[in-house]
Amino acid sequence: MPTHRNTPSDIQPSAPPRPGVTTARVQDSPYGVTVPPPSALIRQLPRPNRSNILPAGRGATVTRAGQALKLVKLTAPLHPLLVHFTIALTATALFFDLLAFLCGLEALIAIGWWTLAAAVLVTVATIATGVKSRLRLPVEEGEMRSFLRLHMALGPIFFGLLVAVGIWRGELWQAGAGVTWWYLAAMAGVTLVMAAQGYLGGELVYRYGAEVKFRYPELSGNAEPFPRSGVTGSAIEDPARRS
Repeated sequence: MPTHRNTPSDIQPSAPPRPGVTTARVQDSPYGVTVPPPSALIRQLPRPNRSNILPAGRGATVTRAGQALKLVKLTAPLHPLLVHFTIALTATALFFDLLAFLCGLEALIAIGWWTLAAAVLVTVATIATGVKSRLRLPVEEGEMRSFLRLHMALGPIFFGLLVAVGIWRGELWQAGAGVTWWYLAAMAGVTLVMAAQGYLGGELVYRYGAEVKFRYPELSGNAEPFPRSGVTGSAIEDPARRS
């Protein structure tokens, strides 16, 4: 039975070359089939989209400064930011006054006064931003609300005590006198109230997630070191008892 052989008339016409692609004729082809050169083939390969190298959304790894700038949002609550200034300035004022009292350094007396004055001014903004954060934080009745009530009750108390020791310290500064043991004891009491207030604020954020937008992505296979909220120790099964 005769076999059919391709003839030049059987060759389908090749598709017209793409715009911008230079074609070359293969010399050893019996029918002169045209193929693009290797350089044109390389240019036809899809180029990676550099804007999509990192996945969008949270959890992406930031490797360039431009990506970090795009993630900056001026929507974070200001209360946690300002409260750290209140804590640092108040504790530093007590430290400088105590050091000046023990060592008799007049320069530290001046530094202690101005540091305490700055603490009073910053705390005004701290209280205002705290009230704003409370208004946009709907909390149902429960353990978290108890922490929040105590935190909000200690806030004005701490601010009033801070203003009182600030006026006392200002009078000592105007009289050119140094601090006394009574003043240092009062300042230490104010610092203790501030520490309790800061502890309650930390519990609201780190235990209950107050104003936290979303949780951090945990490592795969990371076991939780303590029981979840609402789970008692007796409810956790000991792997050693399974056998």
